[in-house]
Formats: sequence, structure tokens, C-alpha cells
Amino acid sequence: MPWTMRLTGSQMASGIGTYRLGGGRVVGWWIIALMVLMAGSSLVTQTGSNRTISVGLCVLVVCASYLLGVRPAVLERPDELRVLNPLRTVHIPWSLITEVRVKDVVIVDTATSQTRCYGLPRRERRSAAAAMNSAITARLPLNARMDATPTNLSRSVVDLIEEHAKSLAVGSSTQLELTRSVDRDVMVALVTAFAALMSIGFSLWA
Repeated sequence: MPWTMRLTGSQMASGIGTYRLGGGRVVGWWIIALMVLMAGSSLVTQTGSNRTISVGLCVLVVCASYLLGVRPAVLERPDELRVLNPLRTVHIPWSLITEVRVKDVVIVDTATSQTRCYGLPRRERRSAAAAMNSAITARLPLNARMDATPTNLSRSVVDLIEEHAKSLAVGSSTQLELTRSVDRDVMVALVTAFAALMSIGFSLWA
């Protein structure tokens, strides 16, 4: 993502939460609002193919901003971990989860597959105090620096998901399956983007 990601979680009484991009989601909504304003301005001030191209480009950016910034999320449900990635939704029964780890993104492992969670940040947003602490740690001797615990990885979220995978697992994992689906909002965004792209193409060749 081209913007800083920040974790926001809404915890229910049972401890099950919903995790979404923080800064990326805000930027996504801002871009969508700006593109809507620009599209409205183009409809009023431009004519012919220029208007079609301008509006089409705005629509493409809106669709991309929604899929990449607004949609990604990880939803904890009583029976499964639901991963909303830009194009697909992955339903992972709790008992199938074998490991949750951090690489370039948070990855949920099962016995037969890996699911990348684009709605979870690899790094947490750090406060000014944490940044100052990092600067001080960098000046420490090597042995003291190695003892310092890194605070930038989103271990808290990983630990929560692993804990829920153990506590909410029900039944035999052999009777359950990981499933992938394409949600209606993704289909709408893709069809809309395709229509905008076709309109731009026809206007350029006209």
C-alpha cells in the first residue's frame, strides 16, 4: 500500500473483533470523495469525449480506492475467520488454522493453504515516544540492543487470532473446508471499472 497502515479493532464482549486498515482506509475514502467531486465538475464543465474520458478515469480511481483501501478487512466470527482481500473473500474455519505469522503481510496458515490478510498491517503505528525509544535503542551497545523487544510488528493481532483459533475451534477439522468466494461488492466494482475502461477506449478511438 502507498500509505501508512494502522490497525483499528472493534472488540465485542466475547473478544471477537473486526480489523481494518486505519490510515489506508481513510485515504481511500478521501480519494473516493475527491473523485466524485471531480467527476461532477467534469459533467458540468466538459463536453463530448473529454467529458467521457474524465468521468471514466474518476470511476476507475474510485473502484481501485475501494478495493485496495476501503474493502480489506479481517472479521472474526464465532465459526470462522473471514478474510476480505481486494478481490476475494476467504472463509477459514477456526479449527483449520495451524499458524498465524507475519511476513510482508499477516499470513494465516492451514494444513493445505496460505491466506494473506491485506486488511491487517505488518507494522503498527508508532507514537512519538516509541520512535524516540527506537532512536535511543539504536545508540545502545549491540548486546543491549539485542535484548530490546521490537514493538513495530503487529504481534498483538497475531496473538489474538491464534488465541481465538484455539478457543473457538469446534469439531474435527477433517469435516471442514476453507472456501473462497467473490462478494457482490467486488463484482460491482469490477463491472463498473470495466464499463468505465470501455467508455474511455471508445472515446479515444472515436
